[in-house]
Amino acid sequence: DGSSTDVRYVIDYYHDETEANEEEGSGTPDMHAGIGQTEGSSLRSLLVDVRPAADSVGEVWGRLVTMPLARRGCRSMLECVLFKGEGSGRKSDFEPLPLVPSEGLKTNVEDSIKVWDNIQNSVAATSEKKAEEKEATTDATATATAAPVVVPEAEATELASSFSKILSSCKERQAELQSCNSDEECRRAFMGMTVCAGQFMCPLQHSSLMKSLENHSGEENEEMAEAKIDTAFQVLGECVANYDRRAKDARGQFPEVFDQALKKG
Repeated sequence: DGSSTDVRYVIDYYHDETEANEEEGSGTPDMHAGIGQTEGSSLRSLLVDVRPAADSVGEVWGRLVTMPLARRGCRSMLECVLFKGEGSGRKSDFEPLPLVPSEGLKTNVEDSIKVWDNIQNSVAATSEKKAEEKEATTDATATATAAPVVVPEAEATELASSFSKILSSCKERQAELQSCNSDEECRRAFMGMTVCAGQFMCPLQHSSLMKSLENHSGEENEEMAEAKIDTAFQVLGECVANYDRRAKDARGQFPEVFDQALKKG
């Protein structure tokens, strides 16, 4: 009558490793030759169960009654009863998957469970090993950090002298850093203190930053010029931080040297 009905199907795929083909070229089989256990199939390891979804009474009736009758060639239940399950119509070649798995499939499932257990055990062992390695690395780092750094007295004297000059020359920057209120103010104050201290701690890096700032107006590429300034400031900041850590170690070993230098300043 020209009408049509949408039918939703459920498709289940199963893989039977006992039927797998390991010959060359088996990875790209001819799908037109059929799949599953049908004669001439080029992909016997793949089993497919296709059936209408049980979304309505009609679909349930089709699965429980219509299809079984079609497999026996019966056009009605009465015909199947009269002719003892052998109808006179065309028989459907549909072969449903067995409800009970074969011994091969059972073995495959058991093997898959064993493989999965091995994977889980391997992952657990790997995670435990990584945790132990991380803990060992952390302990080694802590030990290395705790180890005292030896600073020669001559270097300590030079560091103390530099700090005395910084405190004398960068008083305004230090006051700005101590009195800043907002994040932006503190960021600018920190940058100012870094640049001021850098001229004594890291003169080479400080000079490089000053040159980048001086050449900023002459750069044709504004983005490139700002990138050079940012890089120069980062290098100076790292140098100042390293110098500061070295000075703290020196002060811990020679406090009297720093006290004398600060009194002179």
